[in-house]
Amino acid sequence: MMGTMRPPAPSGKMTSRERVHAAAAGKPVDRVPVMYYLNPHTTCRLIAEFQPARNRFANIAAGYLWKRFCRGGGLDAPEIWRALPYLFNAYGYGAYSIELGADILLAPLGANGAIERLYVERKHLRVLDSYHSVRSLGGIYWDVHEPAIKDVAELKDYRFPDFTADKHYIAVSAARKTHPDACIMVEAFGVQDFFSTQIWSMAPFMMALYDYPTEVKEFMRRFCDWSVDTVHRGVKAGADAVFIYDDYGYNDRPFMSMKMWKEFTFPHLKRIVEAVHDAGALAMLHSCGVQTPFLEYYVEAGVDILQAFQPKAGNDFRIAYEKYGDRLAFATGIDIQLGEQINAQEMRESILNSYRIGRSHGRHILGMTHMLQYTMPADNIRAIFDTVREIQSGEHNQ
Repeated sequence: MMGTMRPPAPSGKMTSRERVHAAAAGKPVDRVPVMYYLNPHTTCRLIAEFQPARNRFANIAAGYLWKRFCRGGGLDAPEIWRALPYLFNAYGYGAYSIELGADILLAPLGANGAIERLYVERKHLRVLDSYHSVRSLGGIYWDVHEPAIKDVAELKDYRFPDFTADKHYIAVSAARKTHPDACIMVEAFGVQDFFSTQIWSMAPFMMALYDYPTEVKEFMRRFCDWSVDTVHRGVKAGADAVFIYDDYGYNDRPFMSMKMWKEFTFPHLKRIVEAVHDAGALAMLHSCGVQTPFLEYYVEAGVDILQAFQPKAGNDFRIAYEKYGDRLAFATGIDIQLGEQINAQEMRESILNSYRIGRSHGRHILGMTHMLQYTMPADNIRAIFDTVREIQSGEHNQ
């Protein structure tokens, strides 16, 4: 059980890097660190309607793309106008988040989301990604259309992308040079999410756990070898933290039994976290869905920060923070899913309530519980950024 009082904040102003590292370790901070998580279409909307970017070209291009997307009918727009906002994917995660006041910048690794080839097939856009899966637009997201793996026999011969060259880490090193005081994260997949959503699909993956456990475990071991190498290279390029994508739950239960998760997934999560620490960085796990059954294992694995922690999935921040907040930092508190359903005042109170919970002991990063969607009501968008800025100014410290 944690104590009742948080240590006094330092008297001087901290850099974002210092602030995030201190919060992750439960040390005093001058103010709560902030993390934004923006959908690229949302980035275009924010630039066009809420806060212009510092880059003049970005203002013109984002405004144009947002207008074309809206005029085309949003989700009913032609594929080209649903796809082009992805030009702002890295900008929204990176420089623009910093402009909005975030402390954390996410720099894409060459291994994640890289396009090997863009082409048209039967009048539809297709992308061949770095993992050899073919993707198509499902609404505004690039869903796997043809997975790289068709059956378990192909696992043995699957070859992971070669990302040993420095060119694949340019975004990280460039961000470090441009934003020397920011906390820079490099992204990586966890073994379960990579396997079940990026190169295969959920149903055959789940069946393979039962029918071909030996083959699955060997593939996971090879993935982990590859992931550890990319983690070390990303940190060497300038990252302070590694953002590990690995969703484990539905809204009401884990994807698989806890027994199977501990057998198949947990050892590799632990190994990746150990590699992050060995490289000298923080490990932040992004995991959607129900998280309560996993918290004790995150602590055992050494996860520094858990990101998302969605209330809609039955995750109670107050209860979890009271039990684990002395050993695990939580990046949460701006409830994006709830924000689609409530008014601006309720949005404001929801953020302030989470902030009050987190500031009682530290180990809290005020972050979005999911990507901010372009469908968020305008008043609620203003409430989010206005409330966070008030918190950053110290207005709610009493």
